[in-house]
Amino acid sequence: MNALTVDNGSLSPGRTAGAYLTEIRYEFLRVLRNPALGLPIVLVPIALYVLIALVVASEAIDKDPSLGIFLFAGFGVLGVTMPALFTIGGSLALEREMGLMRLKRAQPAPAGSWLVAKIMCGLAFSSLAYLPMLTIALWSGKLPLEPAQCVALSFALILGSIPFCALGLMIGSLVKGSAAPGYANLIYLPGCYLSGLFFPLPQSMHWQTPFWPQFHVHQLAMHSAGITKYQFLPVQFAIAGLVGFTVLFSAIAIWRLARKG
Repeated sequence: MNALTVDNGSLSPGRTAGAYLTEIRYEFLRVLRNPALGLPIVLVPIALYVLIALVVASEAIDKDPSLGIFLFAGFGVLGVTMPALFTIGGSLALEREMGLMRLKRAQPAPAGSWLVAKIMCGLAFSSLAYLPMLTIALWSGKLPLEPAQCVALSFALILGSIPFCALGLMIGSLVKGSAAPGYANLIYLPGCYLSGLFFPLPQSMHWQTPFWPQFHVHQLAMHSAGITKYQFLPVQFAIAGLVGFTVLFSAIAIWRLARKG
């Protein structure tokens, strides 16, 4: 066994980078070869945005352009967070169930390469889900933002998917593969409504919104776009909330994987 042990610390920077890139490439291929998982996650937020923002609320957006930005940011949060959560959570749970995590630890590769690969894959698929929605919004004229505002909004939304990558890691580390989508929905769907993504909540419900990471991503988006009408939290608190959720979810996932793999 000792003869097969590789000291990852002795790898050159070039070989270390190659190991990370190889892990990322295979993680992308794994998701791409399972379109039944990826396509619904990418297409559902786009379809909902077209239905609600461009059809149902079209006249209201024409009267109040800021409402169009509010709805786009809400469905944008949906678009970037669903791939980050579901692709990572389900795949990690299945890999644990099949014993692949123990196999990865025995391989001569950097210890964190699988983690980086999953997060990069989650961010990439979040971007793939978001860019078509952005294209549709700009083409329809329902997103009246300057180019700089549009870039800042997009950057905030994609960065906001990182806590949901961590949430996916936590769910995948705690439950079985067949149960992971159900638990992910149980945690994710209430937050989409109780955080006020799609409609402003009454004053009596504002106390509970900071408990949902979706709320913090949406607030960061509103600050990035400069839409003061829908800013309910200082930007510093929104950033702190996202960092806190990321640390919490990641810590639970690492603790669980260190114990049982």
